Amino acid sequence: MVETFPSFSKSRVKMEDVAVDVAKDDSQVGICSSSGNGELAASAENDQDITPRDMSNNANATDVDYESHFSLRIPISSVRFRGNMLRVIDTDHDQIILKQQITSNEDGDNHAAAGNHNNILVKRVAPNTYAQRSLRIAYTLITIIFVGFLFVFCCQVFLFIFIALPTNTDTIWSIPGINIVEALLSIPVLLYGLTSLMTMGCAFVVDAYRGGALFRSTAVEIIYMIVFLIAPITTAMICLFSRTAEPWRITALTWAILILITFCTWALVVTYRELFACFMLVDRCFPDEEEEPNKFIQFVLTANKALLITQKRRYSGVRRQRYLVAGEDLTSNYTESGLTPVESRTGCFSRIISLKCFSKLSMFDTVEPPHRLIESDEMRGIQPIMTKNNWSMQKYWCSGDSHTNTLMVSGGPFALSDEQMKYSVICTLASVFFATLLFIAFLVWMELGIAIYLLVATIALLCCVCPLVRNTRQMHKMYQQLKEEYTDEEVDDEHGYFVTVWEKVIISEPKPWLCYALVLFEVAFFFVWPFVSMVTLRNYNVAVVFFVLGFFNFLWRFFDASAVLSTTGTISDAAELFHESDGVTHARKHRLSEIVGGIINNKGRGVWTWIFVFVLLVVSFMFSASQSSTANITAEQRGPRPPILLVNDFYYAGVDNLAYPTCKLTKGFEFPGAAILGSQTVKNISSDLGDYSFLSAMAYEKEAINNYTLKEWFGEQVFDEVDYVKRWRIDSETQSHPVYFKLFSIPQVNSAVVSIRGSETMFDWLANLHLWLASGVAQLVKWLTPFGWVFDPIIPDLLDIVNRVIESAEIKQGSYYIITTQFVNAVRSGYGGANFTNLFLTGASLGGGLAMISGAQTATPTVSISGPGPLLPRKVFSPPLTIESIDKNVFNFIPQRDYIARLGGRPMFYQNAICSASSNNLFGCHSMWRSVCEINYRCGSNGRPVPCRCVTQFKYPKPVQNGTQTFEEACQEANTTWYEMFPDDPN
Repeated sequence: MVETFPSFSKSRVKMEDVAVDVAKDDSQVGICSSSGNGELAASAENDQDITPRDMSNNANATDVDYESHFSLRIPISSVRFRGNMLRVIDTDHDQIILKQQITSNEDGDNHAAAGNHNNILVKRVAPNTYAQRSLRIAYTLITIIFVGFLFVFCCQVFLFIFIALPTNTDTIWSIPGINIVEALLSIPVLLYGLTSLMTMGCAFVVDAYRGGALFRSTAVEIIYMIVFLIAPITTAMICLFSRTAEPWRITALTWAILILITFCTWALVVTYRELFACFMLVDRCFPDEEEEPNKFIQFVLTANKALLITQKRRYSGVRRQRYLVAGEDLTSNYTESGLTPVESRTGCFSRIISLKCFSKLSMFDTVEPPHRLIESDEMRGIQPIMTKNNWSMQKYWCSGDSHTNTLMVSGGPFALSDEQMKYSVICTLASVFFATLLFIAFLVWMELGIAIYLLVATIALLCCVCPLVRNTRQMHKMYQQLKEEYTDEEVDDEHGYFVTVWEKVIISEPKPWLCYALVLFEVAFFFVWPFVSMVTLRNYNVAVVFFVLGFFNFLWRFFDASAVLSTTGTISDAAELFHESDGVTHARKHRLSEIVGGIINNKGRGVWTWIFVFVLLVVSFMFSASQSSTANITAEQRGPRPPILLVNDFYYAGVDNLAYPTCKLTKGFEFPGAAILGSQTVKNISSDLGDYSFLSAMAYEKEAINNYTLKEWFGEQVFDEVDYVKRWRIDSETQSHPVYFKLFSIPQVNSAVVSIRGSETMFDWLANLHLWLASGVAQLVKWLTPFGWVFDPIIPDLLDIVNRVIESAEIKQGSYYIITTQFVNAVRSGYGGANFTNLFLTGASLGGGLAMISGAQTATPTVSISGPGPLLPRKVFSPPLTIESIDKNVFNFIPQRDYIARLGGRPMFYQNAICSASSNNLFGCHSMWRSVCEINYRCGSNGRPVPCRCVTQFKYPKPVQNGTQTFEEACQEANTTWYEMFPDDPN
């Protein structure tokens, strides 16, 4: 008999002549006892079971023997305490204690207390203290930050594969088609390798939270204590004693570097253990008829067999079959039992290679009968059991598709009730329904149109809702049949169970020669060719990363222990081939289970694959789009833009409440002098924030339009120096570079403004990704990590490390800011006879970000409109920026909900601004003309004209009328004048 402590609820079910007591708590504890002789086994931790030892020859049937299943990290410990035999099972958080009373007879022999009836008390204790849990949380937070920057590294690798193409050719930004092919050929290796890297990174986080449980030993605990605790504390003490200016930055950076070293070592050991397990399994499961005396030759033969098995497993045609089974049909192999599957799915690849033409070409063999492949959970011997006591709405709701392999009890006193089954069906359908409805609601909020709503609803109905309704209806129908057949009185009957099972079977497999040919093809086309291309293009940094990833990628792909197990049996089956004399201890069996099921074949691999595919599609789309257009599109070459309609007989007086304190810019941003422009002095008007925002927009326009609009805005005082910029670009040989900027001169005060254009072409968007993708992902990691702000001081250092590893010198020299900084330095040094007393920088979006970088590098006052910040990536630039140079020279205007302007971190001087765009317009606040109107409205016109689009497009209030025309009439007249002057620009 098994009793439970009050913290548990207990259920007893019977299957395959073994009674299983299932206790419900945070973990599921299965206590397996044979019905014939009273033997007992126990397990805990995440639905795991322990295989009972054979007790058929035991003379005393009342004695209890235990054998630890490899799914337990620590073997069961047995201790005597106060006349009881205690079996202690350790989980990550708790201890499960099985308490059995022991009595002694006159001869001194120990026996169970109740004769032939075992009475076991099961209870849970929580030995972990809050201090230990806090320490584990600290371990976890730093490893999460590390894995976040590992993701930054992976994204940068994909990005720099494509950016390297235009910057390393004979003609800058001219792409030979062959180089694109080579870049595409590198994607499979990078995708698989980086996905494996992130999967290992996530497993490393989990292992850190468990205190290094995967390779637990005294030495490992000491290393973890040094890396995670002693070394950071020692570094902090040294920094504090020496009165270092940035003690936490140095401490956190030391901590991060130690974590990097620890992870690399951990990943190498995991790889070694998998290779070792693969070779041992092949050696024992597929032994040679005659043992080879030469160890090297034996190693080569074993490697050859492992490669063939893995390749056959990977390129075999597979069919997935779903079985809905119950009662006496329950077995371990439904494919070979002759049952008819309720559903069968065959992929496109499997259908193609099953054609007769491939058999005639001796490429694939048809497998008859189909051979079953064993899934990851079954390899590890994991199958959860659901009874009425451990069922819960929350567990079922969050289980996803994992509940399909759960053994659901429908007979006996612990069978699921009708109400629980109904709620299970409701949970399954409701989850899909609400998820689909939420997505459609988001599309409605985005105002994408009725056609999109109906399309999404139809796809969800056909692909998700209908299959789920059919499957749940079949399950509920089987439950009702079993419920009628097996009543609650039939407690010991083993037929009252049902389960939905998916099984994979091999229907065709490749010939050995094809396996070898595919290996050669993969190595030659997906590794050697791209690697040589990267070296030829002088993209040495990415080439080194690609070589390392490719090397381990082929180890992981061609010597896969899980592939060997999937064709031979479970880990339990393989464990029977080994003995303690082979060095295969319980710890090694557990380690193999975790590596095969929890790391190599982690379900998170699929998630990371889709994430990287999305990143890859975005980068490749921008790259391909950039190749379909001219790289250096000038204002004269680009397509038409909406007319810039300005009216002079209207004005905004400014808001009555508190206006932006930066409406008037002084201290280095004002134009000195007292020249008169219209009715106001230059000093009073030229330092207006609105003037900088207007000039940032003028960087997009061609010379003829600028001559008109500058006259309307400033009068005859500001000029577009097109020839000056063109002459410098020819002399500096940068005319083919896609960055674009203008120089506006104000001769009366001998000053000038450099205005840099923002994102206009796909090359510009690639430049955005080049400069700020890493910063954006790092900020996202920081926001998603609890207490992530603690690591703010080291983010610039980590970004610099990532960039140094990947970015080549050629890519860095092709950066946009290199050209703009060169131009600013040339103007300041008097190029072309220029002798400006004052020089300023401005720009919007990408132009604003570049302006801030060049402004900080050249100590030039800069006003940015919605520009991504230079604070976080400041050490990446060449030359690197300092916080002081940013704080002294840079100002950024940032509208609310402008997500792009928040990339890279805000400088010390910035202005948060109101945005009038609707909340469902995700990028509506990132508009330079909306910013022009916002400043014009809040700060007042100050003698400047009012853009008509402020009212017509951005819905600001109408300005105050200062003449006889209405605002509509004035805008119509401006529109007529515009098309009379620029008839080539369509409306």
